[in-house]
Order: sequence, then C-alpha cells, then structure tokens
Amino acid sequence: MEKDEITVLLDDYRKRNSARKLCLKPKFNEKAALVKFHPSINPQIIEWYLDKGYRGLILEGTGLGHVGKYCFSAIQGAIENDMLVAMTSQCLWGRLGMTVYDQGRDLIALGVLPLEDMLPETALVKLMWVFGQTTDIEKAKKLLQANIAHEISPRTLYD
Repeated sequence: MEKDEITVLLDDYRKRNSARKLCLKPKFNEKAALVKFHPSINPQIIEWYLDKGYRGLILEGTGLGHVGKYCFSAIQGAIENDMLVAMTSQCLWGRLGMTVYDQGRDLIALGVLPLEDMLPETALVKLMWVFGQTTDIEKAKKLLQANIAHEISPRTLYD
C-alpha cells in the first residue's frame, strides 16, 4: 500500500457529494445510561436509573448478550415502565446471539432489544440521540436498530 492510499472496507461507501443537502439533527437527551453486567451486580442500579427518569438503558452483557437471571425482575420493571432496554456485548468483536441460549431468549421475551454488533459506547450515544429525536418508545426502538452510519455490521467477517 502506498503512503497516501486509503483502503475503504465498505461495499456501500459513498464519496461526499456537495449536491446533497446536509441535515443536522443535533438534539440529544442525556437520560440514557450504560450498565456493564458483571457477577454480583446489584439489580437496584437498573431501578435507580428508572427512578431518576432515565428513558433508556444499554446493557453491556456477557458473550452473546446475557445478564444474570437475578437482574430479570429489574429489567422487566424498567421495560414495563416505558424504559427502552437494549443489549450489546462486552466482546470487542462480539455479535449478539441472544437466541442461542434460553437466557437470551428470555431477555428478548422481556422486551430487551438486541443491537447486533454495535459497540456499547456507540449504542449509548445513539440512544441519547434517538431520544433527542423522539419520545415515542416504538419509534425510538426502530431508530436505535436502524443502521444509520455503519454502527452495525450486516455480518461478521472471518479471515
């Protein structure tokens, strides 16, 4: 590769086009949180965010997207009270596989939204942006799962 050569790894890359109109949507709602699951985490952390009026929660789960069953009641309570709860993985190159094991399927049944291979920090900022655009929970779910800026890979590549 030459010194000034750029390799684009996207099939749908589009060069900047001055004819396209830029549409900024800079509004954010900071009432979103990121919680990293770990053994012995206190589920009351989830309840605290709900009590403080947070609109959404990104769970950084283990492996394929799991948290301990002892957190399920707090997660269910948050979802029943109109908090959007979504799952990411702690694995850097991880893609969720929440349908592989019962625990992941149970989380989906509770209403936890899987976010494929989106990085947890990206998911948090996107959730803050999503709630800056809408207060409707169903619209927020669709926006969060929409692949707007390549934050979700359509599939995991293996060498």
